[in-house]
Amino acid sequence: MTNPPTNPLLLDNTSAVARRAWHVAATSAEVRDEPVQVWLLGEPWVLVRLDGVVRAFPDRCPHRLAPLSAGRVTDGTLQCGYHGWRFAPDGACVEMPALGKTDRISKRAALSAPAGVTERYGLVWLAPEHPVSPIPEFPEWEDPAYQTALCEVVRTPASAAQLVDNFMDASHFPFVHAETFGAGESAQVVEPGIATGDGWVATTFQTWYRTMDDPKAAAGERPAVQRQDLFKQGFASYNVYLRLGFPDLDWTFGIMFCCRPESAEATRVYKLVARRDDLPPDAARLAAWVKDQDLITQEDLGILERYPHRHIHLDRHAELHTRADRLSLAWRGLMADACRAITQEPFATEPIAPQSSAPESFRDAEDGFRQAGLS
Repeated sequence: MTNPPTNPLLLDNTSAVARRAWHVAATSAEVRDEPVQVWLLGEPWVLVRLDGVVRAFPDRCPHRLAPLSAGRVTDGTLQCGYHGWRFAPDGACVEMPALGKTDRISKRAALSAPAGVTERYGLVWLAPEHPVSPIPEFPEWEDPAYQTALCEVVRTPASAAQLVDNFMDASHFPFVHAETFGAGESAQVVEPGIATGDGWVATTFQTWYRTMDDPKAAAGERPAVQRQDLFKQGFASYNVYLRLGFPDLDWTFGIMFCCRPESAEATRVYKLVARRDDLPPDAARLAAWVKDQDLITQEDLGILERYPHRHIHLDRHAELHTRADRLSLAWRGLMADACRAITQEPFATEPIAPQSSAPESFRDAEDGFRQAGLS
């Protein structure tokens, strides 16, 4: 099991709180006839499709701890490639070839299953322990009025927490994304307030967006820079849902952004996109738009990968916040709630930033998040 970080007010790819969340483990297309190994929170897992249903287990046989991903699917079971032990879809060991035919198989030989594994939006989702928030809804993905695509899956040294914190932010658009959609008009952050629910936070930014693939804008028939109602919803996990509405165009984009913390040094990023516009369907234009989305991700990584650390702070004193940061602060507070729930406050902490004193507990951190940066 992944251990909590040394300082529990730092959120990174080793934080135990992520065990209680849904993660994208793979695309459905990647899990076919043979077992597949994936890494999550520093641990290897094996994904295998048995009787048409994706199953997940820790990637080790209880016999000699050999990776089960080196095995095969045999007669509807997962067979270890080392000594041939076979496991049923529920994880029960049903055969040990070296012992011959026997019904005396120890219960200790069974594989342990995660709290949840399922498929949705063409992705395989895995929750090691009971998740505190659901898999996000992505209605645009299943709406036939939308064109949909999976962007390039990216592996980065930036942490999942850094990636999500960045994705919740709106004030970096005209600077980080100046070569793509970032318009100077979007520099000022305007939002009506933060909505909260059971395991989520959200707001709608009133901002601006430079369209990159509008032939009518290229022909001078309408402006390239358009008003945008940008809805962002973050969860007690490393998944974010976005809906981009363009009131003057009657266009809508949907984005699902999911980050899997593979290890302390690596995160895998999945980005699903959907769009509805007033233009004729065009496969080439959709492909070009997906490449633009890939470029936008690379622009973010150009900043995040240059950080000397791979965490974000849950200590309000470690950084200077403004009211433009209210959504990302609310998400950090949501994660602080989840962290406190599993660490059973109170506990002592060391100062995170030398110029400030650390809070005495997560409750102090949460109270600070709700007060900080609103002036």
